[in-house]
Amino acid sequence: MSIEAFEKLTEEKKNRIISMGIKEFSKKCYKDVSTDTITKECGISKGILFHYFGSKKEYYFYCLNYALCKLTAKTERIEDAEDFYDILFSSMDKKLSLCMACSDEMHMVNMASRDASIEIAERKMEIIQKYMMQVRLESGMTLKKALQTLKFKDSENMEKTLEGLSIYINAILNKYLLQYQETPDVFFENSDKIKAEMKIYLDFMLFGICKE
Repeated sequence: MSIEAFEKLTEEKKNRIISMGIKEFSKKCYKDVSTDTITKECGISKGILFHYFGSKKEYYFYCLNYALCKLTAKTERIEDAEDFYDILFSSMDKKLSLCMACSDEMHMVNMASRDASIEIAERKMEIIQKYMMQVRLESGMTLKKALQTLKFKDSENMEKTLEGLSIYINAILNKYLLQYQETPDVFFENSDKIKAEMKIYLDFMLFGICKE
């Protein structure tokens, strides 16, 4: 394996090899992807591909890392939004736009999350979890900024409030991620409807559901 040799290729050649891999891994589970198809489309031999990456498995992990890196890239900071929902949904819109701009990468990560192939299972989850920690950290900062726009009955327990809202919001998001797990494109098509439903759920949390 010679990742160093791969990194020395021109950006055009590197992008072609990686983008073709991501495209194939976005449509099929790991075991069903043929490196013959990829190398043919890239205009290189299988020997060259394995010279760079060592194996199909290492090539897969490189593509997965690359896809997740693009999808978790930091978006522009939200400077103008001053309302709780404006901050949350502006951040969500930016992430949705990023996912739509990186459609193949998004579909590869979605496929990876559902792929039951045993030979990649452990390391795949380690890679995904590493990036999910980064996403949670960034989401926590956005939520903290949003909370600062609200007036609370008990301002002394901000950390517990932040933790509670984080748990609640993550549960809502997981509801939709599971609902649209096999049809991610439909998630994007229904993003406005989803945000409206999320606002209803969050209103329950912020303003209560019981009479005084």
